[in-house]
Amino acid sequence: MKRYDCLEYLVPLITDHLIVTSQSGQRIEWGHLSKHDGNLLLGEMGAALAVAAGIAAALPHRRVIALESDGSVLLTLSSLATVANLGIDNLSVFVFDNGAYSGTRISEPTATSGRTDLAEVALGAGIERSVTVHDLEAFKRQAKAALGGKGLNFIVCKVEESLLHRDIPRPDVDLQENKYKFVRYIQATEGKLPPFIGRG
Repeated sequence: MKRYDCLEYLVPLITDHLIVTSQSGQRIEWGHLSKHDGNLLLGEMGAALAVAAGIAAALPHRRVIALESDGSVLLTLSSLATVANLGIDNLSVFVFDNGAYSGTRISEPTATSGRTDLAEVALGAGIERSVTVHDLEAFKRQAKAALGGKGLNFIVCKVEESLLHRDIPRPDVDLQENKYKFVRYIQATEGKLPPFIGRG
């Protein structure tokens, strides 16, 4: 299963969802595929799950999506326990697990290329709807349900290691501009400034 194919399937399913991506190949691929104003493209690893959880808690009537990588989740495993205990029911997390740190110019194996199972880790942290998918059809079934319904979903997507993101042209919008575009989208759709606006 290829991550790009998964992301391509998600694009037409996005309506008023709020999407947060981590700093990895899927941020570049998602930014290339989706021009949705509700995209928050983060420039650091290990932050998307926590940021998405904060947005979901602040806006409980909105559906929030986190696009994560195995390496990013492994950096901040404590976020799984935090999210599970917050009782959030409007968040779906897609972890694109290629078993490698391949977002940069190097490719080194992550723990998931060995014995670590992120879906089991999430279950142990208290996220009950935690599954692993290995093919595109299974991904489509899980994605459609996760984007359309309520609940906290954690979907580990076992994908091939791909270097496609290295060949995608970089956008002409930097991450700070993207952040304010995202905030203005929330302002327009909520009719007010969100409670988490700041200078950072």
